[in-house]
Amino acid sequence: MKAKTFDCVEMMDGGAEKIRKQTSRMTKEQELAFWRERSKNFKQRQKAAQRQARPVEKRESPS
Repeated sequence: MKAKTFDCVEMMDGGAEKIRKQTSRMTKEQELAFWRERSKNFKQRQKAAQRQARPVEKRESPS
């Protein structure tokens, strides 16, 4: 049997713990602002990735 080199559950748990530590002492208002900012940043990264993934369309030259 092959040894696992990547454990998705472990990665997810580690990410959740990191977020818990960052937000544990925040007020509800601070936590909402935190998530709004994270969502805004994610949407920007998502748009940038979509722009990079699109193939460059060739323009047709007039005949």
